[in-house]
Amino acid sequence: MKRSHLKKHEIHPDFTEDMDVFMRNCYVSYDKRKIVLHNVSLDVKKGGVLGLIGGSGSGKSTILRCLTGQISPHRGIVRTANCDVIKDNEKLVNKIGYVPQLEYLSLYYDFNPIDNCIFFGRNYQLTSEEIKSRVKRIFAILGFEDEDILNRPVKNLSGGEKKRVSIAVGLINTPSVLFLDEPTTGLDPHLRIDVLNFLLKVNQEFGTTMVIVSHDLEIVDYCTKIAILNHGRVTGYGRPVELIESLPSNGKSVLLELESFNPQQKMERIFRVDGVQYVLNAGRNKLKLFVQDTGNISKILDQLYEMKFNVKSFSIDKGTFLDYFRLKGGVSIADLE
Repeated sequence: MKRSHLKKHEIHPDFTEDMDVFMRNCYVSYDKRKIVLHNVSLDVKKGGVLGLIGGSGSGKSTILRCLTGQISPHRGIVRTANCDVIKDNEKLVNKIGYVPQLEYLSLYYDFNPIDNCIFFGRNYQLTSEEIKSRVKRIFAILGFEDEDILNRPVKNLSGGEKKRVSIAVGLINTPSVLFLDEPTTGLDPHLRIDVLNFLLKVNQEFGTTMVIVSHDLEIVDYCTKIAILNHGRVTGYGRPVELIESLPSNGKSVLLELESFNPQQKMERIFRVDGVQYVLNAGRNKLKLFVQDTGNISKILDQLYEMKFNVKSFSIDKGTFLDYFRLKGGVSIADLE
């Protein structure tokens, strides 16, 4: 397969100078038979945050490798930080940062946080004074203001603190684009939110474009765009609110509480109700119905009563990204755990 149909030095017509991440019609195959990325197109403007969500084998890591120039698509165009990721690879390395899932891959555990930053910063021909000046601001944003922590060996820090040091190392060269591979994996729920809040501060303070690979849906609230991946294909892509509003009735649903409900026996009957397009379990004896028109709720209730469903209560509910993911993601929640 040819990598691109464009002429030499020609940039894809969809690309604009304000895009820090750009993929168009990309295919990747590792053994020339099994295609692992199918016609993937993504883009994020400067200062934006792109979330890549999917289960194991969905293609998240392959996209990350394409965007960082580690592999070349067999067909398609990839630009990161306004660099052709293959032709301008040396230039690209100095314009991106990377935070791996496992901290031991990016940190020296016997070094303290500052010494880690100095060690890796020298790879970018930065002086110790330049690094220390940058480190002071970065660590302030990341909530490291205790001198004792900054002088403590990384091996003696908590999981959340190690993650923040890894983020600091990824930021030491003031990258245009910061890539984060599963930054919240293995952290307690409150620490996951803490790390995401720190990343939001970095994004706001430095204007750093970010690409976050994750299977934790918490990242959605921090992203300007989301791409849902399943078996190498993008099954949902856009601003989170746009994805939710693409569901019937602009994402509004009818929340029903029933006297009793056996989904294995009765779920199929719900789909016979005129106007019902999607149904989700929403808890014990509770259902969310996504219908063509929430203004016709009385007609839907009449049909349910005729089918002998005993409705205790109902209300109009706003859809969530989790609803969208369950309906359109092409992957079950169990696949993400």
